Amino acid sequence: MKPAPITMSNLISHRFRGFSKYENTLDGLRAALDFGVINLEFDVRMAACGTPMVYHDEYAKDARGKVRHLCDLIASSFKNTGGDFARMPTFEALLDVVASHKNTEAKLLVDIKDAGFEHEIHALLSLYRMQDRAVYVSWLPEVLYALDALAPTIPKCLSHWCQPVNALIRAHHKVFKSKDGNIPLQDSIDFKGGYIMGVRSGWQITAPIKGQFLDLLKRSQGGICVPQDMATKELCQYYQGHGLFVSTFSYTDKTHLMDHRDTLGIDLYFIDNKKLFIDLT
Repeated sequence: MKPAPITMSNLISHRFRGFSKYENTLDGLRAALDFGVINLEFDVRMAACGTPMVYHDEYAKDARGKVRHLCDLIASSFKNTGGDFARMPTFEALLDVVASHKNTEAKLLVDIKDAGFEHEIHALLSLYRMQDRAVYVSWLPEVLYALDALAPTIPKCLSHWCQPVNALIRAHHKVFKSKDGNIPLQDSIDFKGGYIMGVRSGWQITAPIKGQFLDLLKRSQGGICVPQDMATKELCQYYQGHGLFVSTFSYTDKTHLMDHRDTLGIDLYFIDNKKLFIDLT
């Protein structure tokens, strides 16, 4: 059977990369919306005051080039802190841009990097009536467990490594492991009803997800997100057989993406530049 053609609905703008000078900015968001992007992925981390901010890393550089953690500063101080902090939007500011934009087809893949703030994040999403346009993404299973209780119908997506990670990943992440595909809530990670902030962690799950967490993903009609160099055809077929989508990150050239379409049958592709959107659509 001939593979289905790639359309805009298969492409995810990864942090709005290529649509402005810096990723995860409102300028990039507006440009991606103007272009007609349908799937917009961005990261949410928390300031010290509990304000959700749009940024990927747990730290950033201030005006003097000093590295500081987002969770050590209150949101109202970010602008005066300067550097990377000065251009970080709040989650609410991002929602306001999307809600007022004519691109009403756009969907938001909200990648939540800290745990314990699910009520605040979902409350803002609901305030802007974006529930039907959202997918909750996280590397932290406990975040998705909490959101399953809050918003069972919003699709959930677990980002993870589906093959053993290398030394570079281990050097920069706290890596948790599941060899049998089970991720029970009580074994999720060192999270005892509190908060996880200012760290970088994720799961290495070398067998297909099953059990309690697979049921969560299926209930929400969600999916998984894995590195494109770890995905296999068998893995894709397993999740698609359960009615889940498979997404892979990330791509900068058409040849590579089309090869994965033909050999793996991936559903959604994270894109890292505007040119690839132009080439594919």
